[in-house]
Amino acid sequence: HGMRLARGDAAPVPRRAWVAPRRAVVARAEKESAVPPLGDAPMIALAGDGVRSEAIPATPGVYAIYDETEAIQYIGLSRKVSASVKLHVFELPKQCAFARCASLPDAAKPDLQAAWKAWMMEQLAATEGALPPGNTSGNALWTERKNRKTKPNLRLTKGDGDDASDEDVQRLCGEAVKKHRFVAFIKGTRAEPECGFSHRMCAMLDELLVDYETIDTLDEANNGNLRNVLKTFSDWPTIPQLYLDGELVGGHDILEEMHANGELKEMLAPAEK
Repeated sequence: HGMRLARGDAAPVPRRAWVAPRRAVVARAEKESAVPPLGDAPMIALAGDGVRSEAIPATPGVYAIYDETEAIQYIGLSRKVSASVKLHVFELPKQCAFARCASLPDAAKPDLQAAWKAWMMEQLAATEGALPPGNTSGNALWTERKNRKTKPNLRLTKGDGDDASDEDVQRLCGEAVKKHRFVAFIKGTRAEPECGFSHRMCAMLDELLVDYETIDTLDEANNGNLRNVLKTFSDWPTIPQLYLDGELVGGHDILEEMHANGELKEMLAPAEK
């Protein structure tokens, strides 16, 4: 989620004229918004498990993304900052090394827009009117999202996964892949995957318009020790995994290769008829 400005709208006056009033402009924007200044927000490293840092709020708010040189790339707003930052990292890893975030848990849409404006005005003032690359007119990399269905995950149990034995979980896996034509065992959900490989697998299936089910291997409350049991069930060492008509198609690497050469589309299309 985010907003873009046309470059002509960002700095309609000569740059020299922009510098003089910048303090007043930033002060006014900050006064109109409850968000703290962009420069006061801590810089959060996103490498490794940094993308899951508790410092990245799972609430409405604003955020800014920086590359490995700490050059700003994008300023966005979101109903769930952690989900938006995570998707950026999965989709544009080279541009996403650090983030600054501000949580606005009770914010309505106008509040988020005002906060975004305050951060953007601060950035423009600091750079004499230069927009972050991702916010420039015509750059859709950061804002275009394929419409991802909000279909919920399948659950192997009714919430008593902690009491399910490994044998029970393995049996339930077998029942799930036989009952449903397409089943993707992933980390997280299709709307908010917890790893880049799961994100990519869901993106490939979405792109091919496949009506598939997902099972979260991290959901121990509903799926027990699935993350470990699945490796025995499938005799495949990695997650995610895709099943078609009860048979293992493969993991992320195999699907990526099949998608690139057209085999995946050819294999899945007949099953959709």
